[in-house]
Amino acid sequence: MPKRPRIHDKRLIGTWRSDRRRTMAEWVSVRRLTERRRKKLSDIFGHLTLRFTRSRLHSEFKGTRDTQEYAVLASDSDSVSIVHWDGLLKERRIQHLHFEGRHYWITLGRNREFFRKQRSANQTVQRTGASRSAQDNNRASLAAGSRR
Repeated sequence: MPKRPRIHDKRLIGTWRSDRRRTMAEWVSVRRLTERRRKKLSDIFGHLTLRFTRSRLHSEFKGTRDTQEYAVLASDSDSVSIVHWDGLLKERRIQHLHFEGRHYWITLGRNREFFRKQRSANQTVQRTGASRSAQDNNRASLAAGSRR
């Protein structure tokens, strides 16, 4: 059987962090929990960071790091399906990621966990530099206007 060409999806590339606030805001069972158990559940989220390259998935959770290969199986306008090794279950798993703006979500039973795209250091520098240029231009315009 001929080998299939690797599929890539640019939306995945970059660093994603678990979004505790958005995840907990819609969890079904949370409303029925005691405050102590709600806090315990909430403390699970917000720590996992995932960095996707074209073929590898780098993860970090509370100081524990892992790197594994993944492959894109299919994608459409608002989602992508990947296959990767699940070290916890000790098997290859298919995961469906659904994109919403700067977030993607995955299903966890009847609930969803959200991940927020993190800005790279390069994007932050470019954004900061562009902001400074715009501020300098505004100041120059204001100064020129007050001299007239």
